Amino acid sequence: MRALRVALVTSRVPEEPDTDLAPLTASLSKVGIEGVALPWDEPVEWHHFDAVLLESPWDYPRRRDAFLAWARQVAARSTLCNPFPVVEWNSDKRYLADLAADGVPIVPSTWTAPGQTWMAPTRGEYVVKPAVSCSAKDTARYRPGEQARARRHAAGLLKRGRTVLTQPYQHAVDTHGELSLIYIDGNYSHAVSRSALLKPGAEAQDGLLATVTITPRSPDMLERDCADAVVKAVTSRFGSLLYARIDFVRGSDGAPLLMECEVIEPSLFLAHSDTAADDLAAALQRRLTRGAAD
Repeated sequence: MRALRVALVTSRVPEEPDTDLAPLTASLSKVGIEGVALPWDEPVEWHHFDAVLLESPWDYPRRRDAFLAWARQVAARSTLCNPFPVVEWNSDKRYLADLAADGVPIVPSTWTAPGQTWMAPTRGEYVVKPAVSCSAKDTARYRPGEQARARRHAAGLLKRGRTVLTQPYQHAVDTHGELSLIYIDGNYSHAVSRSALLKPGAEAQDGLLATVTITPRSPDMLERDCADAVVKAVTSRFGSLLYARIDFVRGSDGAPLLMECEVIEPSLFLAHSDTAADDLAAALQRRLTRGAAD
């Protein structure tokens, strides 16, 4: 049987350290799969690979239309992980409205599209970010009385044709952090806690705003149940996923609220688990060998 080859899709100019690539490549090798890291916008014969895994194409928000056109073409000729329909859906944070409609408790969210007038919240601190973004790029936290600064931020995004997402700032993240639960092939794998990223008074930046502390953590039953419900909701829409990361923060009443459901190119924090990289490689091998048998 010939060896399997998988493209591990990255960015041409990495903007952040990719700590998943090395352990994933090593684990793929253990199960007889050659992992080849390649930027998504390189002129590559993607159909020569048995699968194309979106590992860290973290520059896609800059060129979402081009990225989706590329992903659609790849999906038509190879196995794209995760599949194209979920990539298209998850690449715009308006997907949160769909999950809220499915009964998932999300951080309250308001979207302002280009051509509409952005209005600052009248109470409390809040966050302004583009609906298409990752790693807190072009994202900032505002306090009451900073409406003028927030308005300039939102106007700049809208002028560039970007939909603006506005959310109340969840102060629990300052004390308890943000919880990320990782799922592999639909099954819970591990979780980490991440420290707060947004600082009061800091301007939105085109890149990572601060160093984040990452700590392994065991979720409680309520957090597990909420994350399971998110995975179930996404699976019911798109079928089973190879990987997913569910990010929660505690609301003012202590209940978990969904911040993000990352199913395109999330950091899976593989170095913070003894088995996750091997589990991911094994899950991919099962999918590819099952497909070959079919």
